Amino acid sequence: MIYGASLGPFAKKGFGDRAFQTNVNKMIEALPVPPAVSNMDAIVLGPKDLVGALGRLLDTAIKKKHPDIKVLFFYQKDKEAELISGDVHKIKVDKVTPQSIQAGVEQVMEAQRIGGDHRVLASADERAFQPPVESTQAAEERADVGLKASEQRSFEETVLLSNAGSEAAATLETPVVHQAKALEQRVLEMGRYADFNFMRDALDTQLLANELVQENTQYAGVINMLETLDRQMMDIFKSAHIPAEVRFAQIRQLAVDRAAYKGIEGSIIAEKLSSVMTAIVQAAEATVETRIHTIREALDKVASVKEVFEDHGKLQALIDSRLALQMDLMELSKDIIEVYKAMDRSVAEVLKEVEQGLPSENAYLNEILKPTHTMFQPQNISAVTVRLIGDLQQNRISLSIMEDKLKSLINLVFKLCEEDAVIIEYQQKLIQLLRAQRVEDVVIVDNVIKNAIRLFVGPADTGRTATALTWSGVAARRQNTLLLDLTGNSKLRQYGVEPVSLDHFLQNRIEEPLVCIEGDVSDVERVETIVAELKMRLNYYAHIHVILDAGQTDLLQQLSPSALAVHFITDCSHRGNALLKQTISAFQEPNIAQKIILIDPPVEPSQLLPELGADPLLVKLIVLPRLQHIRACAFHRSKPYDSREVVDVFEEAFR
Repeated sequence: MIYGASLGPFAKKGFGDRAFQTNVNKMIEALPVPPAVSNMDAIVLGPKDLVGALGRLLDTAIKKKHPDIKVLFFYQKDKEAELISGDVHKIKVDKVTPQSIQAGVEQVMEAQRIGGDHRVLASADERAFQPPVESTQAAEERADVGLKASEQRSFEETVLLSNAGSEAAATLETPVVHQAKALEQRVLEMGRYADFNFMRDALDTQLLANELVQENTQYAGVINMLETLDRQMMDIFKSAHIPAEVRFAQIRQLAVDRAAYKGIEGSIIAEKLSSVMTAIVQAAEATVETRIHTIREALDKVASVKEVFEDHGKLQALIDSRLALQMDLMELSKDIIEVYKAMDRSVAEVLKEVEQGLPSENAYLNEILKPTHTMFQPQNISAVTVRLIGDLQQNRISLSIMEDKLKSLINLVFKLCEEDAVIIEYQQKLIQLLRAQRVEDVVIVDNVIKNAIRLFVGPADTGRTATALTWSGVAARRQNTLLLDLTGNSKLRQYGVEPVSLDHFLQNRIEEPLVCIEGDVSDVERVETIVAELKMRLNYYAHIHVILDAGQTDLLQQLSPSALAVHFITDCSHRGNALLKQTISAFQEPNIAQKIILIDPPVEPSQLLPELGADPLLVKLIVLPRLQHIRACAFHRSKPYDSREVVDVFEEAFR
């Protein structure tokens, strides 16, 4: 016989009684035994059989196997061929199907060498009843009795027959085997290691079916009965000695019995899927809660240990770890979403299989019986559907709560990365210390200035100057702020501000709560000089805001590595959106926070993001209403940040 674990269902469909569904443990035990004793002529393996510690034991057992036992390994990817070594026939297939398994085995072995097995094997945890297949001759004799005799075969009698067979099989002695842990228990254990890939794989409906065959006696018996009924229907259908009407009646009665078994199969799979989903949610909850608790404890320790700011290397490591932490949390949130998608797919597959209600596995018979298809619908479709949909909804709520907790923590870490006043205070103290020691050329690492610089980019006449100036004025109330207009066409004077020239600022040390500068930058060396000088001014200016035109893409690309955030500004007009879209599409810096400021959007803000070519998952949206106070400031040449109404709106939008 041909034995198979993960490929067992395919082998049984390809070879019928000459194949046997088993598990890896039993194959390991039978490999050293001669085929005449174990009745195992060959084993068929796939990549899933060689995973983990049990897979390594199987690989070792293959090297010590009996020489008469053939080992066939079916794989699809070239790298999978390296999973196994020794006396193995490796067969590459495009897709694993019963036909490809059958062709591969027959290529290696002669069909007549593959023996059958008429023994009944059973154990305390794995018992499967397989009644004898009714031959064509038996079907003909049964037809002679008449239609009445065929209709007396009821579903209850079939169940009693199955139970009787199972009890008889249980009397046979079998060797004690260490059984593999249930799938739910393995999910809970793997959840400790946050292995979400394993959780998604555990929801595969084929894997669930394989697990049930090995661990559930009732399910194994149901599968065998379904195969038996399919064979009996085909035997009757092929018989030329049974009248057509009698054949149709007998096949229809067998199809009705088969529908009852399909209902039992669907109920068992639904129960197993619900159990696995519950285990996955429990494992995911434990993983998320542990991760959140660990991160919050780490953040509390960092906030309390002030000595870390006295070491430049530790400070750099702190900033890098916070950025990595944010990405880690976002990845964890993505994993939770993927797990729910896998749950949804599995539930949909199970319900689709249950609701099909096909009378047999043969397409031709199904077409013949199609007019009476309502007779073959399992009676428990409604109960199975309600249970699975209810469990899926409950699990969605649990996973959504986890995702909300992660989002809250992500926002906290992001805020620490963007506005860490402690780090800025440390850098100011460091510069003051160096100046006290008369050190003129003070060099600050790039990540330090990255915490201070923010870019404001937008086309002309779209509100970019008013937006950047107003927010700079608001920020200056808390910490000293520097505003640089590098567009070459400054409009700061329209708002009652007299800007300082860029050259004058670079040559003189101006220290005021809010300083506005205008200038024009054309070459790369000029940009490097400005950035170097800005590093020297960090001891006084905690915020450095830079205004750029949407057409200055080269200058934007040069400044973005030294900036923490870039704000793309548009007045939501077709002209403003078209010009800004070109800038966003040409922007390539990945290590920067991207924000889009929409001024008085005429439609739902999220609908404008595709028109701007922005990814809603990667950008933060800031919406500003159309403020008459700002328009009045431009008319009266007054400062917009002196208006209480304007400040309140900006505080709410930018917080």
